[in-house]
Amino acid sequence: MLEGFGEALADQEYFLPLSSVADPGPCFAPGEVPPGVHGSSQGLWTVWSGPRADFPEQGWKIHVSARLERAQHVLDTVAGICFAEGVPFKHLSARLFFLFLHHKHAVRTQAGKFCTVYPPDTTTARRLLERLREALDGEEGPYVLTDRRFRDSRTVHYRYGSFDGASSRLRADGTREGVIHDGSGREIVDSRLPAFHLPPGVTDPFVEREEQPHAGPILIRDYEVDRAVRLSNAGGAYRARDRRTGRTVFLKEARAHNGLVFDGTDARQRLRHEYDVLRDLHAAAPGVGPEPLEHFTEWEHDFLVTEYVAGQPLVGWLSRSSPLARADRTADSVAAYYEACRRLLAALDASLERLHAAGYRFGDLNLGNVLVTPSGGARLVDFEAASALSAAPSGMGTPGFTPPPGLRRADTDPLLQDRYGTSAVALAFLAPFNEIAEHAPDNLLLLRRDLADVAPPQDLWQRATVFHLNDDGSDRLPSTEPDTDLHGRLTRLAEQVTAGLLEMADVDRPEWAFPPSPEAFRTNNVCLAYGTAGVVYALHRAGTAVPEEICERLRRDVLALRGALSPGLLVGSAGVARVLAGLGRLDEAVDLLQDADGHPLTASCGTLAGGRAGVGLGWLALHRLTGENNHLERAAAAGEGLLGVPDLSAALGEHDARGLLHGRSGLALFLHRLARDTGEARFLEAGRLLLHQELDRTFALEDGALSLSDNARLTRAMPYLATGAAGLAAVLTRYTTTTPDERCAAALPRLVTGIRVSRATKEAGLYRGLAGLTWFLADHAEATGTDAAREDAVRAGTGLLKYAIPYRRGVRFLGAGSQRFTADLSSGGAGVLLALHRLLSGPLLSASHDGPSRAPDSRPTSPTGPPMTSSARRQTSPRRGVR
Repeated sequence: MLEGFGEALADQEYFLPLSSVADPGPCFAPGEVPPGVHGSSQGLWTVWSGPRADFPEQGWKIHVSARLERAQHVLDTVAGICFAEGVPFKHLSARLFFLFLHHKHAVRTQAGKFCTVYPPDTTTARRLLERLREALDGEEGPYVLTDRRFRDSRTVHYRYGSFDGASSRLRADGTREGVIHDGSGREIVDSRLPAFHLPPGVTDPFVEREEQPHAGPILIRDYEVDRAVRLSNAGGAYRARDRRTGRTVFLKEARAHNGLVFDGTDARQRLRHEYDVLRDLHAAAPGVGPEPLEHFTEWEHDFLVTEYVAGQPLVGWLSRSSPLARADRTADSVAAYYEACRRLLAALDASLERLHAAGYRFGDLNLGNVLVTPSGGARLVDFEAASALSAAPSGMGTPGFTPPPGLRRADTDPLLQDRYGTSAVALAFLAPFNEIAEHAPDNLLLLRRDLADVAPPQDLWQRATVFHLNDDGSDRLPSTEPDTDLHGRLTRLAEQVTAGLLEMADVDRPEWAFPPSPEAFRTNNVCLAYGTAGVVYALHRAGTAVPEEICERLRRDVLALRGALSPGLLVGSAGVARVLAGLGRLDEAVDLLQDADGHPLTASCGTLAGGRAGVGLGWLALHRLTGENNHLERAAAAGEGLLGVPDLSAALGEHDARGLLHGRSGLALFLHRLARDTGEARFLEAGRLLLHQELDRTFALEDGALSLSDNARLTRAMPYLATGAAGLAAVLTRYTTTTPDERCAAALPRLVTGIRVSRATKEAGLYRGLAGLTWFLADHAEATGTDAAREDAVRAGTGLLKYAIPYRRGVRFLGAGSQRFTADLSSGGAGVLLALHRLLSGPLLSASHDGPSRAPDSRPTSPTGPPMTSSARRQTSPRRGVR
């Protein structure tokens, strides 16, 4: 599912739960409701219960699917039976919610579900299954992947699980997971996989013969699948071999009545349309699209078979080839890259010209629908959005690559979508700046300045910006202050960020006080990472007087959620405690940290983000604010707990997580600080060994830099602070300046090499954007004291200007996939402000004065903690240790 997909549908500016959308369109409700029965809203659902209706905690639940055009009839049928039986049930409340849950980008484990029925026991479940099967005979609906269909019904499904979240438990990341008891009475996770699954010890009472799991190769007619290219709610895409000829082919699958888009068409309709388009094109302009070989229906799914086009998606080619990501770039390699971009654009132009001559537009040109061939050419693939020039364009599109509504209304050229798409591809060749360009076109000039050392050729620049700038921009580069006033420029930006944050605040809004990332709606809206606490922390750290009504909203929300918070630093009690302590609310902070200390998740999770390391950092922060030894003792107890964990990998994030937030780097950071505050070298040694284990998980890039992935399942190179090289390098910087270690000292420059080259990330934010890289580079510059490191930090910091989008007052930033504006610490303005403050109060301030800008015993700040000074440890006033 696309990040924040549902939350982005609710509002044009900010992420919101989809259920809060102002107008969900036509609504669903039973035609007849008996007296005494009432319905209540629950997110996207309407829940119906009555005097005899009780919800068991778990059991056999029934899911009924439907086609969109038959949904009201199916609901009336289900409702009539459930009302008669006195059994509670729920259904999707509106057409918009139906389209969302069945969308091609929706979560596969939820898709297909329209009505859910909660029988109190197996006998009632059997009776309801029979009645529903008979009443809905002849109806069709999408297959619910988590379930098993009841006999020959095409709409009635069932599975064993928890009833509507009746029993759940908190996870260290702040989300909740359903739990059930298996056949032996043990509590286990209610696994929601895209396949029917029974808990241990539970048997299916509704099936006469248990199905055997598939064994051997996957064969679809004459095609043997050897690799899944991608899986989605619409179906799958596979590489396969034709057993008759041995030819490698591409199979595209469309699930019945699923994979909808917002015009109501489903995956099968679009696949059949794509087959027709490809046949016409192959006859009129062979080679423009993949050669269509066959279209057929197997079981209830449609399959399109085409030639297999060898190559890599343009997005993958770009991540490997862009000079923005390479430390070994030279003038010649940059020129060669831009020449390759010209060749790819020329190949696209030629294909599109032939496509248009054949009477079609492509409709959704983006980095995933173009393959770069082994010879360096470009091929168009995925023609489901293609349409005849004589017809209206498809409503599908990719953010940043599809003409915005205003442009579509003003420009009636039937080729607008393809012209805009090729321009967007050209811009992506220069930098991942498409969404920013649509919101603030003049920021492209700031981008151009930041790309000076990889200067885009004029022809590529003009093509990339033609829809955003009135001219080529060559004679109107942005007016800027002299380089000698970098401090003033960044100070003014920090002031504008602060103004924008306060302008976005709304203490009376129930969903949030500051617009957050989508994760806030899956965790909580008060936490350090995604909620109010993080914005308050950044404002306070930057020296802004936080309005009392915001502080009171934070305190009130924390009190309301206290019992439901996880213990961690980023999404739970420890992080909120850190912020409240800085505001002078020490009693509340101590109470929250004691909650975190005693939470079961603290014992089972060791990470900085959600477990013991983060809780320990919280206690260290209180110790520095107050000087009270009992806080230091609690931090030391957290350290002892980490050292005593027999299987540390089980206490990290999933799949052997790496990096600052969920991996060994975060634990090492806590142990470093603990060693410094306690004077116990064994904590430092334990942290050093953890860093060696983290370095075992790094890998070399082609340019010689070192990088880090999220976890063992992913191999992507991540330069970022939260997950990636910058987070690890931040901790290595502390260790290498504290104690000699040959391996850490050798690895650090190679990590920095891959971080410092970044000029333009997709997001501005702290966790996975340029703000996080700025924060690290500022930290590293202060630790090393070199002019080169300071220049790197300043260059990154001034690069943040290009992401700032003017607001009513100040500026704001696109966060979380650049889809909506956010204020939070992880991806929004608060994280940018924290990075600017780090730069302004550290290496940039040092460069602006003759003498040192800090006391000699001062230490670097952290994105998750206060300044670490010996003077702060001596202070007793709760307000004086936080600047």
